[in-house]
Amino acid sequence: MSTALLAVIVSIILSHSIPELGRLRHYGWFEAWLRGDFNPLAGGSLWSGRFGGWWSVGLPVLIVALLQILFAGRAYGFPSFLLAMVVLFYCWGPRDLDADIAAVTHATDRDTRMSALQNLPTDPPSPALGLDGRSLVDAVFRAALTRWFGVLFWFLLLGATGALLYRFVQLIAQSETFRSALPRAHADALRELHILLDWPAAQLMTLSMALAADFDAVTQSWRDFHHGIGQGYLVRDIGFMFAAARASVDAEDEDFDDEAANTTLLPLHQSHSLIWRILVVWMAVLALFVLAGWIG
Repeated sequence: MSTALLAVIVSIILSHSIPELGRLRHYGWFEAWLRGDFNPLAGGSLWSGRFGGWWSVGLPVLIVALLQILFAGRAYGFPSFLLAMVVLFYCWGPRDLDADIAAVTHATDRDTRMSALQNLPTDPPSPALGLDGRSLVDAVFRAALTRWFGVLFWFLLLGATGALLYRFVQLIAQSETFRSALPRAHADALRELHILLDWPAAQLMTLSMALAADFDAVTQSWRDFHHGIGQGYLVRDIGFMFAAARASVDAEDEDFDDEAANTTLLPLHQSHSLIWRILVVWMAVLALFVLAGWIG
C-alpha cells in the first residue's frame, strides 16, 4: 500500500477515534519563531518585505523537505511513512471538527449554540456568525477546507512538506495571533499565498461534492457563481464552493427557532454528512491511484 494512503488512513483514524491526541498539536513554538524569540532573521529587511515568507515559513518547511528526501527509499519505506504520518497528524485540524460541530448540535440554548458556532473558524469571526442555514453551511465547509482538505490536498501533492506548508500559511492568514507577529507586508503576502493554496483544494471539493450529492445542482451553482461575478473560471474567489454546498444541502436563509431545533439544524447535519462523503470520495480516488500504480 502506498505510504501516502497508509499515512492518511492512520492519521484520520487517530484524529477521529482518539481526539485527546489533538492536544499534541502545539504551534506555540511557531508563534515564538515568527516573533523572533529564537530567530536571528526576524527584524531584517528580507524578513520585513513581501518575500519574508521564504524565511518565516520556508525554513521550517525546508527542514521537513530535507528529511523527506533523506528518508526516501530507506528501510522499506518505514521512515518515510513515519514522517508522513506524524506531520499529517500534526497538521490535521488543529481542533477536532466533528467535536466542534457536535457542540453546536448538542447545545441546549441559543446562546450556547451561538458561542459554539464561533469555534468553527480558526479565530472567532467579526461580526459573529449567525444561526441561519447559509452561515451554518458556509462555516462547516470553510472549516472542512482549512482543517481537512487543504492539508490533505497539499500532502498528496508534496508529501509532508506540502501539509506543513499549508498549515503554517493558513495559520498566518487566518489567525490574528500569528499574523500580528509579522510585519504587514510579510503577512499580507502569505495571506495571498493562502488564497492560492486554497483554490485547487476547493475546486476538487466541489467536484467531489458533485459526485457525492446532486451533480446537476452543484454544476449549475458553480457556473452561476462564475457568470455572476463575470471574471472567468480562474478567479481566485472560492465562493463557488460555498454556493455549491448551499445548493447541495438546500440551506434556507432562515434564523433558528429554538423550539424547532430538530428541523433548523438540518443544514448543519447535512453539511457534516456531506463533508464526510467528500472525504470518502477523495480516499476512494487515492486508493484507485495506488492500485493503478500512479502513486508508489
